[in-house]
Amino acid sequence: MPEAVPLRGLRFGILGALEVFRDGEPCAPTAPLQRALLTLLLLHANEPLPVSRIVDGLWDNRPPRSAVAALQMYVSAVRRILTPNWAGSGPGRQHPILLTRPFGYVIRVGNDQLDVHRFRSLATEGRRQLSEGRCAEGGELFRRALAVWRGPALFDVGRSDAIGRHAVRLETERLALLQERIGVDLCQGRSLELVGELEELCARYPLRESFHQQRMLALYLSGSRAEALGAYQSARRTMVDEAGIEPGPGLRALQRAILTGSAAPSLHCSAIRCATCLAQSDADRPQTGRGCGTTGCRASHGHPADLGRATGGQGDWAGPAEVNRQSRARR
Repeated sequence: MPEAVPLRGLRFGILGALEVFRDGEPCAPTAPLQRALLTLLLLHANEPLPVSRIVDGLWDNRPPRSAVAALQMYVSAVRRILTPNWAGSGPGRQHPILLTRPFGYVIRVGNDQLDVHRFRSLATEGRRQLSEGRCAEGGELFRRALAVWRGPALFDVGRSDAIGRHAVRLETERLALLQERIGVDLCQGRSLELVGELEELCARYPLRESFHQQRMLALYLSGSRAEALGAYQSARRTMVDEAGIEPGPGLRALQRAILTGSAAPSLHCSAIRCATCLAQSDADRPQTGRGCGTTGCRASHGHPADLGRATGGQGDWAGPAEVNRQSRARR
């Protein structure tokens, strides 16, 4: 049977509310189980999904006896929504985007048709730029990737366990890239601009140590040594009070380095593919706007950028509740 070709006029979004556009017009399904079906297929775009997994995903492993027949009706309904003029399947003829496969279904989309593909493509290209020493270009690509997000992933889709797990994974990806983007900004000497953003992130994700560490670095590199030490004490109180745990070794080592002045804190530039970390001796005190000195990393001496623009509008939501629970593990 010949392969169908994805319709170029269709666009899909799962990084926020579920979105479907056909030739620029919104056309997302409204029935809850049809929306959940389309969501599951998009989460596995271009990958055949067995009927058994779809059924389990729609009904949380408690399907009705008529589940398979109901699924077939939902598939037909979604197909009509995506392609109103489609004449129906027949011998040698497949739907152009939602295809039947042995034991299951697959939705076929191009890389530019699904927002999560764009997010990951931009993030990958940003990391490649950083690996080649082009930090400004890499940071900008990270901002563009984060700007693809419109809100918590799939927040308006009924949450089966399967969809909820995927939403958590997507939010974890977003937070990891946000951390990388902040690392690039630190390396470029934007520490003062980052203090407010990191304060908000630490309040929103109080048990995510990476943000506390970056906040301490931003304060220290902005010349606020006492505030950096205070940020450590605040983070420690939060972790002890909310989770009964002490800060991890990385956070403790950073606190000792700032406290004793025996060694300047590393920016962990290896995590953002920079070749050289910021290194300072005892006599070399932190200066506002100092960058890491890596080729491609240039200290920013201009006026602080608008934080909403600089972050690509990200870090403004908590994401799925599960992410906050997962964040109790040390980062």
